[in-house]
Amino acid sequence: MQVSAAGCGHGGTVTSHGNFPPANLSAGSIGFATVRVFNHASPGTHTLAVKCNDSNLVATARFRILEGNPSQGGIGGSFGPSTAETAIGAGLVGASALGAGAHVLRRRRPLRGRS
Repeated sequence: MQVSAAGCGHGGTVTSHGNFPPANLSAGSIGFATVRVFNHASPGTHTLAVKCNDSNLVATARFRILEGNPSQGGIGGSFGPSTAETAIGAGLVGASALGAGAHVLRRRRPLRGRS
């Protein structure tokens, strides 16, 4: 989730207990922070707090976590190959091995009429 806040010229911290780990807000006229909501966070309306580094004031805002199934993503390791994918892969490897073997045998056989 992207959080933005105006007025924290020297950055700050964004928190929401039990919903995501604390994140640093970038410095500038409008600061930004990207937070990753925990998988176990409960659906519904929640509150986040922004505390600027150059002030004791804390601003709060509400956000909503939607109910649903988490996406299954990532780079590798999420899922193994299916049975069909394994069979197709094994067939391709076998066909290439047969083709390579036939090529080698054909290249090794002497031509008729040549000694």
